[in-house]
Amino acid sequence: METTLIFIGALIFFSLIFNALFERTRIPNVLFLLFIGLLIGPVFNLASPEDLGKLGKIFTTITLIVILYESGTRLNFDGLGKAIGPASLLTVFNFVVPVGVGMAVGHFGLGLDLLPSAFMGACVGSISTPIILPMLKQLKLSKKAESVVFLECALSDIVCLIGALALLDAMDSGSFSVAATVKHMAISLLFATSIGLGVGYLWTGVRRYIITKLKNSMFTSFALAFIIYGFCELLGINGGMAVLSFGFILGNIDELSNLLEKQNPEKNFIKRKNPVLLMQDEKNFYSEIAFIFKTFFFVYIGMSIRLTEWSHIIMGILFISLMFLVRIPSIALFCRKGYSSRDRRIMSILNPKGLVSAVLASMPLQLAVTDEQIRTGEVIQNIGYASVMFSIIIFSLLIFLVEKLDKTDNINTTSNAGNKA
Repeated sequence: METTLIFIGALIFFSLIFNALFERTRIPNVLFLLFIGLLIGPVFNLASPEDLGKLGKIFTTITLIVILYESGTRLNFDGLGKAIGPASLLTVFNFVVPVGVGMAVGHFGLGLDLLPSAFMGACVGSISTPIILPMLKQLKLSKKAESVVFLECALSDIVCLIGALALLDAMDSGSFSVAATVKHMAISLLFATSIGLGVGYLWTGVRRYIITKLKNSMFTSFALAFIIYGFCELLGINGGMAVLSFGFILGNIDELSNLLEKQNPEKNFIKRKNPVLLMQDEKNFYSEIAFIFKTFFFVYIGMSIRLTEWSHIIMGILFISLMFLVRIPSIALFCRKGYSSRDRRIMSILNPKGLVSAVLASMPLQLAVTDEQIRTGEVIQNIGYASVMFSIIIFSLLIFLVEKLDKTDNINTTSNAGNKA
């Protein structure tokens, strides 16, 4: 008991130090946390995700809700309209291509059937929301680029989950419908966004009575985000997108009101509701909570990674390296105007995989019955876990190199300006 408490306190304390080191070294603190998890889990076997039982799944879900909500409150309304197009195109491109690469690697390199190979590619079709979103503050992208990344994170999880699960069903039934999968994605996105925006709008009016009459009310919006997520998941639609939309409306209700005021003051239904805006201390509180959950989340991810077959690990490294290479032309294609060269460089390497990929990669083995299904499931899980771990390592190294390059460019620019003067 005492040792556990010491470990928890030390982990949070050193995570703050790792976070500060990022400002100097540009090495993401998530890499340190991941290695701590690896030491605790696969290396020294001090603990494993199985020790937490069902609490592990609950913890990861809560972490996702907290980070999505806090990120939604920071999502800027001004760049949202311009970002939805590039974000959608990036999401589709960076899902379809991994599925195609997965089919080639799995079928010709590993001897898997086409559907399991496509599923393996779909597992890495999303980018990790809990890794990328907390780092955006530190990476200091432009508002437009940051908005694109925000939306891509949210959309990629939806597309990846629905597409991969559809492929998993196809593996059982032997048939696959592209039209049905696309329809399911569109419905999930539309309903989830509508619920998040609608509840958020109503909550901005109710908050006035909560804040003025209740003490310790700062956590009420978080609590409502949990309810929204659970309700949407029960309905079979994406709770993550609903939570992101909920946080967005709370953080941008004043800007929406100003927009309506300019267009038609008489039809400004938001102003008539007299909404209560988020205060700065609330935003700071949400940020602190997100930081704590993120810290333990990445340790948990490190504990969850299982490295067994070296041939699968090598194949996972090659597979994820291809995913990073593929992302470069996608950014050049869909993010051409209104982005600085630094924005495009950083967006080109924002491709780490996380919990969604790890969970999906483990599902075929959990559902396997025959010997062939077990073999296939083990291959997909091993490569999926290796892809998650090495994507974070590659991402961390690339962030370090890009930041060093930016620093060198700034020095050269300053030097050239001085020489001209």
